[in-house]
Amino acid sequence: MNSDQYTVASLEELKNNTLLLTIANEHLDDEIFLNKIGNNISRAVEVLKRDISSLKKEYPGKFVNDVDTDSILERIDQAAQRMLKPGREVMDNHASGALGSEMESYLTSIRKAVDDIRIMVLGSHAHQSGKGSAINILDSFKAVSQTAGRILFFGVKFLACIIVLLGVVFAYLFFTMEKDTVFLNEIASSQAVIKEKKIDVNSLEKEKQDLYGKRTAMKDDINEMSRVEKVAALEVEMKMKSIDDKINQLEAEITVQEKRLNDNQKALDEYRQKSFIRKLLKQ
Repeated sequence: MNSDQYTVASLEELKNNTLLLTIANEHLDDEIFLNKIGNNISRAVEVLKRDISSLKKEYPGKFVNDVDTDSILERIDQAAQRMLKPGREVMDNHASGALGSEMESYLTSIRKAVDDIRIMVLGSHAHQSGKGSAINILDSFKAVSQTAGRILFFGVKFLACIIVLLGVVFAYLFFTMEKDTVFLNEIASSQAVIKEKKIDVNSLEKEKQDLYGKRTAMKDDINEMSRVEKVAALEVEMKMKSIDDKINQLEAEITVQEKRLNDNQKALDEYRQKSFIRKLLKQ
């Protein structure tokens, strides 16, 4: 099951606007800016509601412990509505960074809630897949038993039946015996992913250095900048922060893959130390 299938894209829109709100408190504190951010967040909330509803429909049956996303989304939308008609208190909260911090806490809560739902959906599909495999194995064994019964029914010699049955059992155990290629494929997959992620990290680091050079070339004192220069500086800083987030995510994914690689290497070493009989009997 591919976890990317259950990615909620509207979270990215909410994250970008929250990031812009957090950074911009030092540069843009006018009402028009807050109106735009509030409008964007409000639209993102509506899309996110539909995305979460679609995601929940992927879960078979009813959630045992439903994840409360409505109350979080309502608080986010209330904050967005305050930005559409900002009073003095809202403007002061924005300038002090309190408004950005509030939105960041809401973003963290809703991302965790969506991740919890995604994990439950992925887990339900994995459970259904495992259940289907068990049924297929049971059906195969049932077919073998019926074949043996027909042989006995038509009077085939007892010894021949035993030999046939043992042969079928041995063939089943042999062809379902775990092979080292399973571990080798997992190891190769992890190595490929790690290599790809490290290339992405290096590329992002280079892009970050380029942006740092641009920011260094700008004026140090924000008060000496024109509005156009302030916006340009804001965009550079926002891009650098976004790149840092991506690098952190990639490094976390590399760590997961490295652990997976080590676990599979250890499992491969243990498998190769087993005797043929132990492999055959899955001991």
